[in-house]
Amino acid sequence: MADRLADPTLHWLTLRVRILCGTALVIGSLLPPYVPKAILAPPEAQQTTQQYLLVEEGFLMKTSTLTKGGRRAYAEGTYHEVEAGESLEKLADRYGISVDTILWANDLKRGTPIQPGQTLLILPVDGVVHEVTRGQTLVRIASLYDIPLDSIASQNRVEGGFITVGQELIIPGGKPLQPSQVAAPPQTTPGRPTPPPAQPGQPTTPPAKPPTEPSFAPDPVGVGTLLKPCSGEDCFITQYYGAGHYALDMQDKGGGPVYAAEAGTVIRADFGWNGGYGNVIEVDHGNGLITVYAHNKGFDVEVGASVQRGQKIADMGNTGLVYGKTGIHVHFEVLVNGVKKNPLLYIQ
Repeated sequence: MADRLADPTLHWLTLRVRILCGTALVIGSLLPPYVPKAILAPPEAQQTTQQYLLVEEGFLMKTSTLTKGGRRAYAEGTYHEVEAGESLEKLADRYGISVDTILWANDLKRGTPIQPGQTLLILPVDGVVHEVTRGQTLVRIASLYDIPLDSIASQNRVEGGFITVGQELIIPGGKPLQPSQVAAPPQTTPGRPTPPPAQPGQPTTPPAKPPTEPSFAPDPVGVGTLLKPCSGEDCFITQYYGAGHYALDMQDKGGGPVYAAEAGTVIRADFGWNGGYGNVIEVDHGNGLITVYAHNKGFDVEVGASVQRGQKIADMGNTGLVYGKTGIHVHFEVLVNGVKKNPLLYIQ
């Protein structure tokens, strides 16, 4: 009797559960899914910092920003967009520099009004901007402006004295050069006295050219940031930079000395095959610049030695993989941050 009563009750409960489940399924299919409010909230505006890529004679530099705008080359100048009501005097007071510095950096004349939306270069210190030209060294630039070399190097974060053609340097405390100052000073050979100026009425005699000693200053064939690794007019290129040959092969007739293209530290001086380089020297000039001199006959330096620009470091040879018309020569490479560059970008 009890079993008969239980069966209808169980059937009734099962039916009710099925009806509830079916109703919930229908309602759930008609309603949108639940999404937390945090996800539906609009995303906060993100401020992005604009960055610049500057290319300077083979150098690729990713800049960071200071206040408004971005750095300009190695220097820490910033770009300022003029707003309504601003004047040169207000900007000079805000940035702690003189009005003249703003005028010089932006090629403005005194009395020239500035307009809202105009972009101005603001230097971090009083001074001027100098663009490096061919044949100029840090020593020569310091002499032009009569500013200590260390001050220029420190302001522009120059290591090892290496600068590139087209690079913009901040000259702290400098003033615009006069036309008479821009002319390059006469080049002289170290260790040789400069001849006195000719007196009126006296014939001028050109100085005798030393037969073997090269000039330590850039010669007309290789004017630029780096010196050619061989001497003067007797040095000529036998193979250029190209696919499979990321260097210049340069030769003196019958061989000759090899010179450091810039001041630096010898980081390699190996005799032997060396993967076809033969007797090879590498010099680190700082700022990621390394020069390589291969196929040498012998060395004048060793690892760890400091060399000066134009110093003799080896003799040309034909060690390693040398064949064909190149014969005795120097295989000259320029590496920037580990990447082989065309040396003609730096010696011309």
